[in-house]
Amino acid sequence: MFRGRQKRAKPKAYIIADSSEDEPESVSLKVQAKGARGKTVERAKSRIMMCAVVFLFVFSALGVRLAIVSFGQDAPSRVAYAGPADRQERPEIVDRNGTLLAADLPVIALEVAGNEVWDAAESARKLSSVLTDVDAQELELKFEEGRYVEVKADLAPAERRAVFDLGLPGVRFAARTKRFYPQGDLAAHVVGHDEPGKGGVMGLEKVANRFRDEGPMRASVDIRVQQILEEEVLATMEKFGAKAAWGAVMDVQTGEVIALASLPDFDPNVPGAVPADFRRNRAVYDRYELGSAFKAFTAAAVIELGLGDERTEYDARGSFKVADRRITDFHGENRILSLSEVVQHSSNIGSARMALDLGATEQQKVLQSLGLFDALPIELSENRSPELPSQWGPVETATISYGHGISVTPLHLLAAFSAVVNGGVYHTPTFLVPARSPEGRRVFGEDTSAAMRRILRRVITDGTARFSEAPGYYPIGKTSTADKPARGGYNRNSRIASFIGAVPGYAPRYAILISFDEPKPLKETYGYATAGWNAAPTFARFVERASPLLGLTPVSEDIALASFVSGRPPEFRRHASLGREDNLDGEDREIAR
Repeated sequence: MFRGRQKRAKPKAYIIADSSEDEPESVSLKVQAKGARGKTVERAKSRIMMCAVVFLFVFSALGVRLAIVSFGQDAPSRVAYAGPADRQERPEIVDRNGTLLAADLPVIALEVAGNEVWDAAESARKLSSVLTDVDAQELELKFEEGRYVEVKADLAPAERRAVFDLGLPGVRFAARTKRFYPQGDLAAHVVGHDEPGKGGVMGLEKVANRFRDEGPMRASVDIRVQQILEEEVLATMEKFGAKAAWGAVMDVQTGEVIALASLPDFDPNVPGAVPADFRRNRAVYDRYELGSAFKAFTAAAVIELGLGDERTEYDARGSFKVADRRITDFHGENRILSLSEVVQHSSNIGSARMALDLGATEQQKVLQSLGLFDALPIELSENRSPELPSQWGPVETATISYGHGISVTPLHLLAAFSAVVNGGVYHTPTFLVPARSPEGRRVFGEDTSAAMRRILRRVITDGTARFSEAPGYYPIGKTSTADKPARGGYNRNSRIASFIGAVPGYAPRYAILISFDEPKPLKETYGYATAGWNAAPTFARFVERASPLLGLTPVSEDIALASFVSGRPPEFRRHASLGREDNLDGEDREIAR
């Protein structure tokens, strides 16, 4: 009935180490006794240690996960932004004086993982309450679909704090880089813009990656001159109701484009806010028949080849029939004109007669040497080749002499005109400051260029461009009003009005082109909308405002006259008597005037 007392298990003895006969006597026998309780304690310690290790690992993993979520480096945020891998390596763009035009800025984007949202309607409503530009209904639909949503690409600090305080699940604050254009729409067509996932898509931005790791890209434009050009062109464009306008300023000694405007324009920070047509660079991409400015090329070619000089006479009476076409003048002098007067009074008849004396072959050679046959090798991808006639017979030779029958971009015209007035050297336009001064390509002799400067000065003093005068700078230039092509001919009520000139006229440094597309006549201009009434005065206002920034200073009339006569800039004169009008004989004084 009663169980007998169980015998306590006797501890077992384990021999840990024993001495042998070969070992020293100092090694003693070690014996350890282990019972059942000891083995249980050891197993418990092992299990506790394993649990501690597992707990530490899990806790560390949760800590790392929390840090990733807190600092916005979650994997989905990287997938959501498909920007170029080397985005942060894109260089800054600055103007020629170091003013910042484009740069990368760090921003914080708001992203939400839709599959982590508890209540789609509530989350969308709360986010739209602190972010006024967010559509709550659209956001709710995306959350319900479990999509990963970029709610806003650029959060202001106050917006970030407000969203954080909402405490919504699934919210991510992702570090991003945004391209920023501090000058807004100034020089927008030169700088260009970028698009997420594509990088630069136009302007200098499109070629920016070629300059990474080389420091900032130094554009040739001067943002101060750019602003003046845009203001003056825009004011006249609005006054005459033109549908578009453009302008450009080029250093005639280097080819650097100092300013370039194409209106309407856009803000590269928000390029999608305007129609796509506003982003088209009319000054380097569109082709036009630019009219009478080509008379300067025709006259220069005739003088260069020895076929005439400033006094050579051409019959500009009545009309001039070439094959089956009859050429007339807009406001003809109806008399015999000298070569200089042909350009001065913009006679189509006189220009056609000069071109036929020149011949089609020589005309083509001259125009090709002026870069008017090929696309300009500029940094901007928005460029096109001129549109040449399918055949080049006597009629085409005559009409091309005054700018009809050939379509070129405005920048083509500006570069070619620069070669006529700068001493006869053609420079390819560039939108970056060159590392060294380019040599250029000689097209005309210095004497030809000097003669053309005198002729183009008379256009302003006694010709079609009286409103382009800028006192002290003695500009030279040519008006150019071209009817726009239409079905079966030309539209007399649709025109492009341009003025192309250079300052200072006696020793040109900068060439300037200003054009208006379809300006409307005004009562104050007596019903005219030609270049002498809109483009020419715009040129004058620009010169007066921009010349000090361009390093130009007014000079006295005697200095300018002497330089026009000698064909050399003032620094080549060493005798004061050469600068006195009283020392010019009657013939020289007439040439200079």
